Amino acid sequence: MSDKYSSMTELEDKTEEGVDWERSTREKNSAVLISAIHGGAIEPGTTEIADLISEKGGFDFYNFKGIKSKNNEELHVTSHHYDEPVLNKLIAEKEYALAIHGCKGEDEVVYIGGKDDEILSKLVKNFQKIGVKTEDSPSNLSGVNDNNIINCCKSGAGVQLELTSGLRKKCFKNAKYNKKSREDRENWSDFMDDFTNQIVAAFER
Repeated sequence: MSDKYSSMTELEDKTEEGVDWERSTREKNSAVLISAIHGGAIEPGTTEIADLISEKGGFDFYNFKGIKSKNNEELHVTSHHYDEPVLNKLIAEKEYALAIHGCKGEDEVVYIGGKDDEILSKLVKNFQKIGVKTEDSPSNLSGVNDNNIINCCKSGAGVQLELTSGLRKKCFKNAKYNKKSREDRENWSDFMDDFTNQIVAAFER
């Protein structure tokens, strides 16, 4: 399905901040930026997973969060059309960038994409340690387009992780990622803790 809005410029022009969506950042003066550009109810669970990675690693954080009562998927703007000025400024200052995305599928899989081969290789090995299945991303989720926002960091090579619905639900003790479930930190699972630890470890030198 094609996006309703052709760019973030168009989305922000035709929607309302604080009613349809929220944007937040946390700046830690880190070389690494972790983002959830389709957060909140757009791709449920991605905000919380990205937030925890950032928190544990002391990494910078960017979140664009759908907060509509329904039809939040309309707020999805594909990564190579993501001309959002706050993120564009922030990511241009970072050496490394990783985006957490959500995709369909009840199998617990991480689809690995982006252009940072060194970090991607570490992630695959780290996920194997905790029994997480990884596969190369299909072409429509590959994250290798030069204009993909994740590749707009200093190195020109970022990481895009597409997490299936099944894997995201595993991050919550009740295996649900509705708003109440995902925003309750008491409901964050041991798996989510292990999973985010392995991502943080991939950036350790």
